[in-house]
Order: sequence, then C-alpha cells, then structure tokens
Amino acid sequence: MDVKRDAARLATIATVFVWVGWLAILYALAAGVLWWIDLAGRAAFNFVEAFAISAAAIGVPLFLALIVAALGHALRLFALYVYSKSQ
Repeated sequence: MDVKRDAARLATIATVFVWVGWLAILYALAAGVLWWIDLAGRAAFNFVEAFAISAAAIGVPLFLALIVAALGHALRLFALYVYSKSQ
C-alpha cells in the first residue's frame, strides 16, 4: 500500500471540491446580484427590500457552497498531513 500515492489522489479529489465550491460561490453571488438588480428596478420593491429578498434567496446556496469549499480545503490539509507523516 503506497500511502504517498493515496495522499496524492486525495489531494486531487480535494482540489476538485475546492474548485466546485468556489465556482458555486461565484455563481450564487452573481445570481444574487442580478436578481437584486432585477427586483430593485421594479416598482413594487425599493432598493433595501430588493436586497433583503435576494440575499435571503441566495443564503442557503451560498452557505452550502462555502461548506463544499471548506471541505475541499480540509481534505487537502489532511492529504498534506498524511504525505508528510509517510516520509
């Protein structure tokens, strides 16, 4: 069993989690900003109400994206730890 090779594989998988998490964060923020602009342009909502509605709508996706990115960073740190202990 090659621990260094397994640590390298784990680091690769963790990198995918990091990228997916950060891309989801950017997507959620962009969607929130675009929705905020759309709602603020309507007569039924003012600027602050539009922000509150759009912020509430992207809260859960943004939180989940941050969890995915944090999981990826934690896995990379664990892979680094395993790699350093196997030498």
